[in-house]
Parts: sequence; structure tokens; C-alpha cells
Amino acid sequence: MTLSQRFRAFIGKSSLMKDAKDIFLLRSCALLLLLAGNVIIARVLGPEHKGVIDLFTLITGLIAEIGMLGVSNGLLYHLTNKGRPLKEVHGTGLVYSLWAGLAALGVGYLTLSLWRKVFPGLEDWILLLAFAVSPLTFYKLIWENIMTGINRAVDFHRLSLYFSAINLAAVIILWSTNILSSTHVIIWALILLLFSSAISFWTLNSQANGFTPSFKLGKDSLKYGIVIYAGVLANLLHFKIDQTMIAYWLGTGAVGIYTVSVRWAEMLFFLDQALISAAFYKIASSPSSKSYKITNAVFKTQLKISLISGAALALLAYPLILGLYGTLFKGSILPLIILIPGIIAWSTSKVVSNMLTYNLGMASFLAKASFAGCFLNILLNYIFIKLAGQGISGAAMASSLSYSLVAISIFIKARKTKDLPNVTPT
Repeated sequence: MTLSQRFRAFIGKSSLMKDAKDIFLLRSCALLLLLAGNVIIARVLGPEHKGVIDLFTLITGLIAEIGMLGVSNGLLYHLTNKGRPLKEVHGTGLVYSLWAGLAALGVGYLTLSLWRKVFPGLEDWILLLAFAVSPLTFYKLIWENIMTGINRAVDFHRLSLYFSAINLAAVIILWSTNILSSTHVIIWALILLLFSSAISFWTLNSQANGFTPSFKLGKDSLKYGIVIYAGVLANLLHFKIDQTMIAYWLGTGAVGIYTVSVRWAEMLFFLDQALISAAFYKIASSPSSKSYKITNAVFKTQLKISLISGAALALLAYPLILGLYGTLFKGSILPLIILIPGIIAWSTSKVVSNMLTYNLGMASFLAKASFAGCFLNILLNYIFIKLAGQGISGAAMASSLSYSLVAISIFIKARKTKDLPNVTPT
């Protein structure tokens, strides 16, 4: 029996494979649109001004994940594993987004002097805007988790494709009218975030027939989610700390070049997300023995896809970067190639992490592994960038090594769960 036949045998003749194919197609198209916009911005603005936009994106992402406190993951767990009503989950997430977002804005304002030192290349209004959009970024994270948890991942990715198309159209208009700048791109990002959040709310609220916040659900979600949050926070820092250290030691120009490497390397995540999103519901809600079999089948399929895709990306890196971005971004080629092995390892570990977290309730292990990986990445970045003077290539080496070691620890832990008693989520 071939690998694909075994995979189909585990998941059955359901809509899972169709969903996976649809998600892959949608994500691929969205990726192409995002890359097209990124290439235009890079060629017109250059590394320095592109780096400003990249840092704004980095900060908003950091604030969203850090300020979430794991509530979005806790809500997802109670939705899929505990069967809490959609109306209650959505309402609780909505209220949390509002209050946590306002709190984040207050914290950002009070600590503005600190962020000026960490990101000296950014103006105050950019830093404050990153905090001001927190209610929207919090809600978007919760919305994405809920859509995946109610088996509507295809709809979620279809909307993302539409927003990507709108974003590219705006970039082209700014470019053709000779007003493309880092300021205008950031302002447009705010407008698109407002619009996409409104559409997202309408989409989910229509299915839930309104929303009913629950303090108890919020407390329960925080209680379980805070464990996941520890791992999510560590993972976020694990993946973003290199850019922060580059910005501090090497400047925004180096960030602009390095993020080209990161963007292309992490493109491999678009390939794993199709299978992971389509299989998530079955992995989270099935009896543990079946969940393990599905996870194992998805893992093997994804490993094959990632290896082939990663090898192709490494071979095409040189002509791809020079052809799309020009010689100013030649320095991103080597870091891209160095990042690929670590991204492949991390990509294949994600589906295994979902089984451990949402089916077997082993979020604490993932948190410990994530923190260990984050501290290792910081140490390696200090060694390779600061002590060895390897610049952004050193940052890529540090990240690739730490990603791989964390992934290996996850694989070992998952292997040990094979003979656990069969448990059906309640």
C-alpha cells in the first residue's frame, strides 16, 4: 500500500482530502499575491524603508500573540474537545479582544520610551499604531482558530485570498501613482485590517446567530490556554527574536534583507497548512488511537512534500532572489538556504504538536520544549551575530539549528504516546 493510500485509509473517504486540496490552492494563490506585493515594495523602497514595514508587521504580530494570553487556544480547545456552543465561544472571544486590546494600547503608551530603544528606526506614531490595532489583531487570531475548529478552514482561507488580492491591488495603485512609501503602506494595512475584521465578524456571527459572552468559559479558556500560551509565546519569540536582534545590532536595512529570506523559507509553511487545517478537526476530536494514526499519516505525507519543496527552493534561491528583488537583496540568498532544513523540521512537527496539545492534553510539554528552543535560539544568535560576526547568515544558522532540535524533541515525545490508553475527547 502506498503512502497516499494509507493516508486515505486512515482518514476515510470524507471531505478531508478535498478540503486539503482546496486549502492548498487558496493558500498558494494568496502566497503569490502577497509575494508580488512584497517584490514591488522591495524594489521601489529598498531594504531600509522595506525594513520599516517589516518591523511594523513584526511588532503587531508580537503584540497579538503576547497579549492573547492563550485565550484563543483555550477557546479552540473547549470548542473542539469539550463541545462548548459556538455562540458562547465567539462572544467570549469578542469581549476578550476588546478589553485586552485596550489594555495593550495603554501598556504601549506607558512603555513607549522602551520601544524607542528596541526599535530606534521607527517613528513614535508607528509604534503606537501597532498597539492601537490590538483589538482587531486579537479578534482575527480568535476568529481564525474558531473557523478551523468548526471545520470551516476552507472558508477562512478563501477570505484570506480575497484580502490578499485587495492588498495587491492597493500596492499597485500606490506604485502607479508614485505615492508608494512605507507610511502609505502602513496606513493601508490599517484600513485593510478594519475591513477584513468587519467581514470576519459578519461571517462568523451569521453562523452563530449572535454571540453570548461567558465569564466562566473565559476563565476556563485562560486556565488551559495559559499553558499553551507559554509555548506559543516561546515559539513566537523563537521565530521573531532573530529579527529583533538584527534590528538592534545591524539596523533596519539588514532586517529588510533578512525578512526576504524568512518570507521565502516560511513559504514552506503554506504547504503544511493545507493538510494540517483539513485534518485538525479529526485529530483533535477523534479517540486517541485514531488521532495517532491520522497524525502519523499526515506527518509522513507532509514530510515528503516538504523535502521535495525545500530542495526545489534551495536550488532556485539564487535566480529567484536576484530576478525578483535585484542585486540589493543578494545578501538574502545564503540565509534563505540555511533556514530551509530548520523550516522543514518545524513544518512536519506542527501536526504532531496539534495531536499532543488538543487531543492528548500535553500542552505543558510543548511549552517546555518551546522555551528551551527559544533560549537556545537567543544564545546561538548572540554567538553567531555578535561574537562570530556572521551577520544575517549567522541568524539563519541559529534559527535553523534551534528549530530542528525542538522538532526532534516533539517527534520523540509523540512516539512515546503510541501505546497510551485509548481515550475519546468529551
